[in-house]
Amino acid sequence: MTEEKYFELITDSLNKSLTDMDDMIIKWQRKITKQKEFMWDNSSDMDEEELLANKEDIEQDMLLLEFYNKNRNILCKTLKNPYFGKINFIYDEDKSELPVYIGLSGYRSDDESLPWIYDWRAPISSMYYEYEKGKASYNAPDGEFTGEITEKKQFKIKDGEMLYYMDTDLKIDDDVLVKELSNNSATKMRQVAATIQKEQNAIIRNNKAKTLVINGCAGSGKTVVALHRVAWLLYNYRKHMRADNVLILSPNALFSDYISEVLPELCEDNVPEKEWDDLMVDMICIEDDYEIKNDQINYILHSKEDDNRIKRIRYKSSKEYFDELNTYIKRRDRKIKDASEVVRTYIEFLEYIGGIRPGMERYLNEDGLICYEDVLAVFYIQVYYYGCGQLGSVRYLVVDEMQDYNIFQYAIINKMFVCPKTFLGDENQVYLRPVDRLSDIISTIFDDASYISMNKSYRSTYEITQFVQGITKLDNIEPFERHGKKPEIVRYTDSCDKFTKMRQYIKEISKNDYRTIAILCDDEYYAREVYEELKKDMDISLIRENTTVLKDGIIVMSKHVSKGLEFDAVIVNCDNDTEDEISKNALYISCTRALHELYLFEPHR
Repeated sequence: MTEEKYFELITDSLNKSLTDMDDMIIKWQRKITKQKEFMWDNSSDMDEEELLANKEDIEQDMLLLEFYNKNRNILCKTLKNPYFGKINFIYDEDKSELPVYIGLSGYRSDDESLPWIYDWRAPISSMYYEYEKGKASYNAPDGEFTGEITEKKQFKIKDGEMLYYMDTDLKIDDDVLVKELSNNSATKMRQVAATIQKEQNAIIRNNKAKTLVINGCAGSGKTVVALHRVAWLLYNYRKHMRADNVLILSPNALFSDYISEVLPELCEDNVPEKEWDDLMVDMICIEDDYEIKNDQINYILHSKEDDNRIKRIRYKSSKEYFDELNTYIKRRDRKIKDASEVVRTYIEFLEYIGGIRPGMERYLNEDGLICYEDVLAVFYIQVYYYGCGQLGSVRYLVVDEMQDYNIFQYAIINKMFVCPKTFLGDENQVYLRPVDRLSDIISTIFDDASYISMNKSYRSTYEITQFVQGITKLDNIEPFERHGKKPEIVRYTDSCDKFTKMRQYIKEISKNDYRTIAILCDDEYYAREVYEELKKDMDISLIRENTTVLKDGIIVMSKHVSKGLEFDAVIVNCDNDTEDEISKNALYISCTRALHELYLFEPHR
């Protein structure tokens, strides 16, 4: 059978299933309407027990209708893009031959025993990602099956039309992956099931590690891989886990919006997300005012490494400080009677530590707020004495941007969530280098942690990745062979010259029909300054620290808000010196946001 004929048969079968589903939905809608009418007309003659029984019947039928509507949506998506890959597998045991078409969701017609399409998460589908033509095997609930892949194809189907397909002896790379990576960015992260790489597939399907730690360079796909891992877990452990049993700790609301379409594209419901600071606000029991994460970040970005508070931040996030606090707590004779004593206990500890390390006893900022690095320790003391109530409904936890968490946060997470976990991040995407290696910090708290590195960068062009490696002298990033324009440093003499050149470059960049052009600034103050100037004669949006939705077009934002995002073209506004370590790290984070083009605007020095 030709591929065109098979595609036609699947399309016909899907259309029939969709028609049958529409008939079923109409039937149940009519039934529910009649139930409501009957209940309305006869409510006066019913006792309380009869009313409750009728109400429960309606609710059960509405849940069933919701189930049918969800399946209808999946059928509609499948009709637009039924599958993206195929392997032909011959079993060793009986030499039977099985064509395996792989899509975002499985599909089986009522009159067929075998699926027309296999879900990409099914055990047999793993061979598509792990093997080329030749000997292959897969593990299923019934055991291991061995055989030979005699054919492997990749398909491009869009809106119900087959655009092309190709035989391939290669890994899922080269032509198809280059085409996908060359596309312009979107305001939402997209699923990548068709182009998952072998090493990514191993992470997604890892069912052994209770604490999985993924350290990946910028653009390695760690976040999207983690989301595909969530989808895989929901598929393979459906009897024990629903979407609302998973929690993602994400860096900010903007990032949450950015990743919000990945799981629905993979035919799963979105899972709950929360920022660490919101989690802490819900649980911390002190009356004193304190900083939030952004306050600390802004302080770091405007400081030098020899600043006294910078030294305190580094020390108060270290294993040594964590051990000192734990030792002090254990030596105390008296217990804390109520939550009001938590801060007092911490101040007593600071007085003790100040005798050992003068200057470290300070814990308030210039506005009288408890510094962020100190309030994390305060929260830990509270958890140490009172616990935090394990969140039993959470059966899997994902922590993104793990490099932004310190040892106290990890210790609290360990107390709060007893479920399996995935931590992911890039140890190089920090503004302030910690005293301890990230792996050492995590291992101190989680002795069962399994570590995986992702060193291949898929986001940026080869030229941008090479340029970025020169900023921080990183030698472990492997650039993907997708070539483009070399990054450019644009010098300006004064503010007027800067904005004149910025307008010229934006005008030229816009000719490429990019969806997103981002101007990244040191902080929100500088971002607003750029926005106020450029909005005079161009359509531009300002993204603030509390912005929740990312927009298309030309946008301006602070560098730290851009973490985790990607843009077609990036202009980095370097008004300040970039030679110190903190500025270099901020520059690394900014430059790695660019997919196709990168420009650094710097004053003549």
